[in-house]
Amino acid sequence: MEEIARFLQDQPPFNLLSFEAIIDIAPVTITKYVPEGQVIIASGDPPPTYLSIIRQGSVEMLYTDEYGAVRLRDMLGEGEIFGHHALIHGTPAVATVRSHEETLLYRLPAAAFQQLRQQSEDFDRFFHTPRRTLESLNVQHDSPSVMIIFQMRLGDIIRQAALKVKPTTTIHEAAQAMKAQNLTCVIVEDQPPGILTDRDLRNRVLSPNLSNLTPVSDVMTAPLLTLPAESLVFEGLMTMLERNVRHLPVTRDSEIIGVITDTDILRQQSTSPLILPYHLYRASTIEDFRRYNERVTTLVGSLLAAGTQIQDISRIVSAAHDALRIRFLRDAEAALGPPPCPYAWLLLGSEGRLEQIVRSDQDNALIYADEATAKDEEYFRQLAEYVVDKLIQSGFPPCPGNIMATNPRWRRPLRDWVNYFEDWIYRPDEEALLDAAIFFDYRCVYGKLDAEQVLRPIMFEGGRHHVFRNRLIQTALRSNPPIGFFRQFVLERVGDRRDIIDLKLRGTALFVDLGRIFALEAGCAATNTITRLQLSTADGHLSESGAQSLIAGFELVSRLRTAHQYEQLRHGETPDNQVSLSALSAWERRELKEALVTVGDMQQSIAASLGAARVV
Repeated sequence: MEEIARFLQDQPPFNLLSFEAIIDIAPVTITKYVPEGQVIIASGDPPPTYLSIIRQGSVEMLYTDEYGAVRLRDMLGEGEIFGHHALIHGTPAVATVRSHEETLLYRLPAAAFQQLRQQSEDFDRFFHTPRRTLESLNVQHDSPSVMIIFQMRLGDIIRQAALKVKPTTTIHEAAQAMKAQNLTCVIVEDQPPGILTDRDLRNRVLSPNLSNLTPVSDVMTAPLLTLPAESLVFEGLMTMLERNVRHLPVTRDSEIIGVITDTDILRQQSTSPLILPYHLYRASTIEDFRRYNERVTTLVGSLLAAGTQIQDISRIVSAAHDALRIRFLRDAEAALGPPPCPYAWLLLGSEGRLEQIVRSDQDNALIYADEATAKDEEYFRQLAEYVVDKLIQSGFPPCPGNIMATNPRWRRPLRDWVNYFEDWIYRPDEEALLDAAIFFDYRCVYGKLDAEQVLRPIMFEGGRHHVFRNRLIQTALRSNPPIGFFRQFVLERVGDRRDIIDLKLRGTALFVDLGRIFALEAGCAATNTITRLQLSTADGHLSESGAQSLIAGFELVSRLRTAHQYEQLRHGETPDNQVSLSALSAWERRELKEALVTVGDMQQSIAASLGAARVV
């Protein structure tokens, strides 16, 4: 009995109990041997009469998809529990549990389980707070409509062959052909090919009152944005959202075989991100904009549940958030009048890296042309205040450090920004290094001022400046992953929670810092962490294996952090980065430890090879 108690006291949530409480239930705990491949619980079974704890071996959590195929949802290993949801709620089992190998289980009778819940609030709370984050998302959001779009190819949803016309075809003839075939576009067989859509007819033909005899080549859009037929519908969806287009020509062997529309995709996925631009287009009140952001958050849950990679979720959410920012910038221009000179609106930090998934505080800045007058500067002050205020009201809190375009320090002419960047590189004191870490991750989201061609070369020079590079590395290496000498988790205490890991400061930020360092050394213009790591292998600044290990670790930590924050939002809580270790499954804890060990090993390698050309 003591052996059972000793084992349980190290496993969540039993580690929240006193040893005496565990000893009390050990005599009624049954040991059960299960051979490989045996179904332990079948989907739809009545509620179990015991809680199962895996003592040795592993089990598979299975579900049946919309096509009737049995698919693996999760693997549970030593120390993990199952059956608790149905046991607590008295509901049938939602998943099939099957032994993956010879497995030894401890079975705690329902009465003893309920006794422990009554004795310990912490133990009981474990079953009523967001936990087992990735698995629970699957249970709550997984559905055929969510999954289809991530499995189908563009070629699968083409409804009919593309309607093609000659460049000399008149717009009247093209319109008649579109009407006859009930299509909303024609492909113009020109060099390069073009497209004429129903929107083009309204905006470029009817509004200017062009003659019906005007050739389609005069009003078509060219060159075309196309994707091959074997591309996933998901890829087409992202492309259309990012480029704000409603028609996407599909090719096979370089020939256009059809055109998909947003409507075609919506037939496959009623909760598609392509619905978002329509909601934004119709939005007119702050409440509308808040609802838009809530829809984006709901989309995050669906994408997480579908197993979408974090980088792809980031792209979709960033495109949706960018569309909102651009809407506010255009509204500001409409209210204040056209900008008096070119400017650029910058996003910084996680927004600049395309890595902000769950809404957090703003980080933005504004650069305007050097020829701006005092009157022009006043215009940009009002524009910045308009946009930042709208973002705050819509759910994006202000930056606690005041790194926003409303701060005169971060709303300056281009020449001042050149001075900023040069000062950060050539006089790298503590504050300069902190600023560089934020502003070197910038991304221009709107505006006609091309600050990129001026600022990027200065950043690349920073990668070659020995003192700056080494100081930046030293600053990045000050924060270590929460892993002890014997590779155990080093946990923090926050309030009454004793087993906390900050998945931002002690997690994703470590990968971000390394990605920035490698990008500077490689002269890479990308800001996204995964892209930086991928591109840093080209010139040998980072080995292929090193990059893949860091990318896998970053994806895992980012996913856990995002799922944790999404669950908090779903429960009406303010999202944070502080994840309780006991809220993670054994698999998640193992993978998290491996990810943190990986980034720690890379930090040590960099620390030992300052100035070296390659780390492994």
